[in-house]
Amino acid sequence: MDTMNEWVLAIDGKRKHTLANTCLKVSAGMMHVNASGNRLRITTLLFIASVLGSSSIAAIKNMAVVVSAGSKLSDIPLADLVKLCKGIQKAWPDGKSFTLVIKNPESPEMRVAVQKLFGDASGDFKAAIAKLNESRVAVKIAGSDEELLRIVESTPGAVGILDVYSINSSVKVLRVDGKLPFDIGYALKGS
Repeated sequence: MDTMNEWVLAIDGKRKHTLANTCLKVSAGMMHVNASGNRLRITTLLFIASVLGSSSIAAIKNMAVVVSAGSKLSDIPLADLVKLCKGIQKAWPDGKSFTLVIKNPESPEMRVAVQKLFGDASGDFKAAIAKLNESRVAVKIAGSDEELLRIVESTPGAVGILDVYSINSSVKVLRVDGKLPFDIGYALKGS
């Protein structure tokens, strides 16, 4: 018997049927194992990608500095914004009191902006904000983007910092050092 076909032909009917069924079962089982293994690999990779993706999304949000839509401001140097945020300067040139409105300063999305505006490398931003708020409320912490937008719209001299995708028509975006949030070199862009 030189070939496989001759060997199969030599097996009687019953053995031939049993051998064929066994081969089919083994083949189907291997295909099932391979398909299950592939599904498991794909599911695992998708899970890892979603975990890594969600943590990096917060870090790379484009934050915008916004003022009330009726404000005459259109641009502010970062150095002036830092002076206002640190309490070195307490009012705008037109005499309106400065109020900064932000969401949780310890959240990953706010980290870059708060570090640049308060310059506190230690990261104790709540203590810095509490110190600023001793004589008057200079920094308000909003619980949501909607609340932040309402406060900025209704508070003369208020500036808010939020994700560009949360902006609505009640506010306008201020340029910082002549740049908008999607411009290369924008000061408050996450890395």
